[in-house]
Amino acid sequence: MAISAQVAIGIIGVGGMGGRHARNIHRHVVGAEVAAVSDVDLERVEQIASECGAQVFADPFELIDAAEIDAVLIASPDPTHAELTLACLSQKKPVLCEKPLAVSAVEAARVVDSELALGRKLVSVGFMRRFDPQHLAVRRAIGSGQLGRPFLFKGVHRNAEVAPNATTEMVVTNSAVHDIDSARWLMSQEVEEIFVKGVKIDPATPGEALDGVVLHLGLTGDCLASLEVSVSVGYGYEVSAEVVSSRGAAVTAQPAAAVLRSRAVRSLEVAEDWLVRFQEAYLAELNAWVSSLTGASFDGASAWDGYLSLLIADAGMASLASGQPEPVVTPPRPELYT
Repeated sequence: MAISAQVAIGIIGVGGMGGRHARNIHRHVVGAEVAAVSDVDLERVEQIASECGAQVFADPFELIDAAEIDAVLIASPDPTHAELTLACLSQKKPVLCEKPLAVSAVEAARVVDSELALGRKLVSVGFMRRFDPQHLAVRRAIGSGQLGRPFLFKGVHRNAEVAPNATTEMVVTNSAVHDIDSARWLMSQEVEEIFVKGVKIDPATPGEALDGVVLHLGLTGDCLASLEVSVSVGYGYEVSAEVVSSRGAAVTAQPAAAVLRSRAVRSLEVAEDWLVRFQEAYLAELNAWVSSLTGASFDGASAWDGYLSLLIADAGMASLASGQPEPVVTPPRPELYT
């Protein structure tokens, strides 16, 4: 499919994440336009369409099929991701799907198989930390060799409050997959084993959901990883990634607009949510993705990365259930994803 210089993008799901993407493309991304939007919330979709000058589609599959749409961005609820991505592949249209790629590794494998059958990489997955300046600085430090051999990844991922419909599985497959991807990406290793324990932090968290989990990973290359994911800590949204090596360590700096001095305290502000914390990363990701649609390379996550993150997350859920470490068997990487 030929793509014009001004890429016509259709966005499915224009809530907090999709709405942010729509406004970012409309205001800041050169070479692209928000041409169509779809969402079950009619008031919300009409507002975004009005802001961006976009056409509204009641049916997301009609948006995907529309001849005037060059590429699709999926930011709808997690259970819809795999089916919508497969529909994009059936039309041979590039797609940026917000994480997770699916709700299970089995579903994600269908996407990988479909893309392999086409013989072209059309799917990108929204692991935006790969475009975050702080995470990239850590990756550059590791790549320079000055720190020696990386052997330990330590990740922290904290949300102020849990979603009203949260489940333990969502904490792992929706939140922890970011940290799983960060560990694989920064360490350049694969996961061989996972052990997960969880606790209930906030009594108000729905049902039996565990809103705090710690994941211990055994990696190839004689490496380790420890991930804390706490989704109801109250104070704000904060993410950090540290890589410990044989001759030093690198840790993401916490971005802040200013150091505040007040009432005998010197402090730094903490972001309220991920949309604020990762705005710079979202812009970089979108600009890189749009550039890739007209021939440039894309350094973001692939469908294979999305699949592996869920393969590991599924093993993590099995570990929570069994109370024991669970093996993770990584299939051979297809040539398309090398």
